This record gives sequence, structure tokens and C-alpha cells, in this order.
Amino acid sequence: MRYDLWKAERDQAENIEGLLLVLRGECPKGPTLKVWRPKATKPHVNYYFRSLEDVEKRIVSELKAARGHIEMVQSRKESRKGTPEQLEAVKIGDIFHFSWGYEQTNVDFYQVIERRGQMLTLREIGQRSTDRASGNGMADYRVAVKDAFVADAKPFTKKLQFSSGKPYITIKSYGWCSLWDGQETYCSWYG
Repeated sequence: MRYDLWKAERDQAENIEGLLLVLRGECPKGPTLKVWRPKATKPHVNYYFRSLEDVEKRIVSELKAARGHIEMVQSRKESRKGTPEQLEAVKIGDIFHFSWGYEQTNVDFYQVIERRGQMLTLREIGQRSTDRASGNGMADYRVAVKDAFVADAKPFTKKLQFSSGKPYITIKSYGWCSLWDGQETYCSWYG
């Protein structure tokens, strides 16, 4: 177990609106202020000031920033839900595209087979190379083949979300799937 250096001071601090813990104090150099965010163990403000007025100004500034952060987080959560029109735009049969990789570009396609509100049931589908040349022997361009379900791919359910009004789903921790626009997609491999 780690020693909590600031616990005694946090216990003395004033809780302001559940947003900040504030501890005012004095030192030989002048008034001091320590401010913690709700879950923090270490203060993100730990300063001395020239006057008590400067301390109060800083508290007001920190409160404004904390309220702004909460509003931004709530707004982002709401925008990810999408509007009813955006939700209705995603239909059974739509295809999501997942392009990923570090030294190569892998491509996967998933087709929506069922939809309940924001929850989509998807299944991986096949892909084919196009005639477009990549200029590299270990790369080409791919398109999805609708309804060509991969034999051993099991259906899975994901939550439909939105970013800047565009639908996406999170498949893996290292990327997300966006709605496929029907355009050919670059793919590469090492051989």
C-alpha cells in the first residue's frame, strides 16, 4: 500500500459543489491554496499568492474550468448518442469498414444483420480485390462483398455511436469501424 502524502490536508479541505476540494492556508511568503479535483490524491494547484484576493480569483477560475469540463463531457456523451434521424440512417444491410495495422494495412468489413435502437448485431463479410493497381506487389485495393458472410465468423453486438454526426462502432481497443462509403480501400501485407 502506498503512503498518501496529502490525505490529512484533503480531509481538512472544503468541498465546493462536489467539483473541487479547496484548502486555504498561510505561509511566511503569503496566503496559500491547494486544490484537488474530485478523485485526485495529489493537488493540481499548490501555490502561495500575494494576496487573499488572488487566492479567491484562482478559486473562481478553477470552478469555472471544472464546470466547463463537466459541460464538455456531457455534451460529448450526448453527441455520441446521435439524433433520431442519424440513428434511423443506419439500416440492416449497411456495411462498416475497419482499417487497421501498424506496418501493414489490414481491412475488415462487417454487415449489419440486426438493429435494436443503438445496438447493432454485425457479422464479418468477405472482400475482393479491385482492378486498381497499387504500384506495390504486396498491396491492393479492396471492396466488400455484401451478404458474403465469412463462414466461421460469429455475429456480435456493438453500440452505434456518432462522431461529428458520422456513425461508428468500436471493434477493438486500437480503432473503430466507420460506415463504409462504397469506395475501394487500400490494403497491404508482408509476404
